[in-house]
Amino acid sequence: MGVGLVSATYLIPFADWLPEAGSKAGKQLVKQYNSISHIIFLIGLTAACAGLIWSAHHSDQSNSESTNIESTSQKGLTIRLIHGIKQHPFVTGLFAFYTALMVRQASWFYKEIISWYKGILGNHLLDNFNLRWEFIQETMSRNDFRFFPLSHQDLHILSWFTPYVSIWMLVNAAELFLIVILGAKITKILSGKEDRRETLLMFSILFLFDAATGFTFFQFIYSERIVVLFFALFTFHYSQYFKLSRAKDAYLTVLYALLGLFFKDTAFILFTVPAFTVILVGSLGLLTNKPRFSVQSLQDWNKAYALELSLISLVLVLGVSFLYLSYLPSLYEGVEAYDSYLRFSRFEPDFRFLVLLGVSCIRTVMIALKKISFSLLDAINTAALAYALGLFALVGFRSTNYMSLPVQFVASLDLVMLWIWATSRAPSQRTTVGVLGMTSVLTASTLIGIEHLERRNFWNRTSKMRISQDSWVKTLDEMKKISRKARENGDEINIIYSKSWFRNRDHLKQLTYHRLIYFDLEKNEYLIMDGAGKGSNYTPEKGDFLLNIDTGKRL
Repeated sequence: MGVGLVSATYLIPFADWLPEAGSKAGKQLVKQYNSISHIIFLIGLTAACAGLIWSAHHSDQSNSESTNIESTSQKGLTIRLIHGIKQHPFVTGLFAFYTALMVRQASWFYKEIISWYKGILGNHLLDNFNLRWEFIQETMSRNDFRFFPLSHQDLHILSWFTPYVSIWMLVNAAELFLIVILGAKITKILSGKEDRRETLLMFSILFLFDAATGFTFFQFIYSERIVVLFFALFTFHYSQYFKLSRAKDAYLTVLYALLGLFFKDTAFILFTVPAFTVILVGSLGLLTNKPRFSVQSLQDWNKAYALELSLISLVLVLGVSFLYLSYLPSLYEGVEAYDSYLRFSRFEPDFRFLVLLGVSCIRTVMIALKKISFSLLDAINTAALAYALGLFALVGFRSTNYMSLPVQFVASLDLVMLWIWATSRAPSQRTTVGVLGMTSVLTASTLIGIEHLERRNFWNRTSKMRISQDSWVKTLDEMKKISRKARENGDEINIIYSKSWFRNRDHLKQLTYHRLIYFDLEKNEYLIMDGAGKGSNYTPEKGDFLLNIDTGKRL
């Protein structure tokens, strides 16, 4: 850490012995530095994760031997799956319907996907088992003070097994449904109530049909999918540990927090703020199962908050990683921080965010007055609010945007918790259970309906994607027909395109043409990218075709 700080303060800013960042030697130096530093990082991260997994497994075996009780988690996956389907037929049907919607919309025509997988289509879908340097450059070679080295790498690895986007979308659906199931389990643990079927159904409706969920999971390119999945796993095991104090849950909590840190540069807020909150509240004497801070009993205090201190120490891990993997090379290249102009640009909360804020404020006051006890839900709420403020400070906050997905996950937890608290005194007869189930569906559906009165809603987000994809496909297909007909007529075919997601040209190379020409709007120049006269400048002529596929501009 000290070496990195000295380098950042003195060696790089005042080092004339280093080559210019823009020179060939400078670019080669940065490339080698990024490669070596990230290899060391990945080896260290793999070793740490392996150690945590081994410790969790070992502690679980020790606990099983001492109690000699078979836990429900040791039952076969197939048995649990069949049991879950029987217990929740309506949720199963909802999942099937939602999956069909997702798969139907699966396409190659997503923004970054077109460029990241530019070689697959050109090799007849046979070149998928290959390192995609576009992925590595996007996350590990940015050098603009952004830091998410593992972002998109789940998609990178998935593409090695299959090049078909429909299968990728099925994996998206599996991740989403696991988040929903974990969300329902978290509400059960935090509420302390017996399992209620309507909880899973209500949470499913609330979370699946949120605008941020549709924005994120109907595409592949946003790392919030994995961040929320790890956050849900983190919250589940942290809740279990908070309730049962099992070592296995503690190790898994740290594991998911460690992994989640490196998928989004703001993700550390989600995984460390809960620990800070628990320590603060406990040290003030507001926790019944943890001691107040005291210098005289510091050893006991450290032992009681061992998990929280471990989670807080991840801030140091993140800081060292950021310093060496992002800050130093970014400082050397001398670029501005990515999207720095968006800082504090907008703050657009929705009803769910207001519920999250209201629940947090009311519970904070009641805890301070000792009317209610502190719950881990309060720590999770604090993390979600801090995350929203972090987004606002960096790029602005919009509740319907994909970036707000972690906040919407916690807000959905709060809505279901409010429902559980409101109906906790209802009698438990079978008829009442049915009424509660119907009422929960109506309540959740009504909220979704009200949200769809807003301009940016679930349907708007998903349908807009589909419209864009259809437009791109139809434009390409029409260009194929026009160019084929022109060739049959013996005409010269020159296709001009401008800056777009199709700039890598693999889709455009499937067209029929004599020349494929790039129009640089900024320089007002035409350059032949493929065909006769490749590499030379070009002057547009009458009869040339202008392909304006996805710029959204009138050229």
